[in-house]
Amino acid sequence: MKPKNLLLGIARSATFHAAIVIFVAGSSILISCKKESTSDPEAAGERLSGYVQDNQKGVAQIDDQGSNNGYFWSLYREGGSASLTFPNGGGNFQITYSNVNDVVGGKGWNPGSDSRVVNYNIGYLSGSYNFIGVYGWTKSPLIEYYVAEKGSMTGGTSLGTMSSDGHTYSVYKQQRVNAPSIQGTATFWQYKDTWGGAPTQTNSKVTMANHISNWKSQGGQGFGSHDYMIFALEAFSGKSGSMNATVW
Repeated sequence: MKPKNLLLGIARSATFHAAIVIFVAGSSILISCKKESTSDPEAAGERLSGYVQDNQKGVAQIDDQGSNNGYFWSLYREGGSASLTFPNGGGNFQITYSNVNDVVGGKGWNPGSDSRVVNYNIGYLSGSYNFIGVYGWTKSPLIEYYVAEKGSMTGGTSLGTMSSDGHTYSVYKQQRVNAPSIQGTATFWQYKDTWGGAPTQTNSKVTMANHISNWKSQGGQGFGSHDYMIFALEAFSGKSGSMNATVW
């Protein structure tokens, strides 16, 4: 994902009601949402091009973050087009994307918290995607983490499994060397938990304390002070689709 501090002064914060953020080929324009036909998710591994590099220009793409109805939101894309809208107030958001190299967008909190219970409902989901779940960062140490409720996020060293909220998650850790992060180019560890079986149109939850406690006890890299924590969708490798979800 394209972290906020990598923009070198480009990113902006905005507070608004029923807003829309659009990125198309490096310019901001308004477009209508498009619902794609449903297909199965692909397993998510590491993106060879890194998080936020424009493969043609070798520079960071535009990333936007801000607040809406008391929630933090973040949207980044690499290639193609993407929009993030807030049609129903509260923690509701809709992400729509087309032919993206990579897109990550969602809503949550800044900062996150060890004790946060992330409640969510995926109202509808169409098209193709790689990951849907909880995504975030910590500092000191610098850690990137994923909890995959749909799709998957795997790769690296297996730490076995853990149980939370009635599900069994596969747990992985992986080191990123000289990679983009919320603190610029850095070497850091990722923690990645994958379940992948979340239903749509159902209230569900992620008890982050269970995941973080397991990462602290088994990961060996510690766990730092929280930066942002969002419920997000990620899609890459030319995918198109749309999701409407609510987080609280």
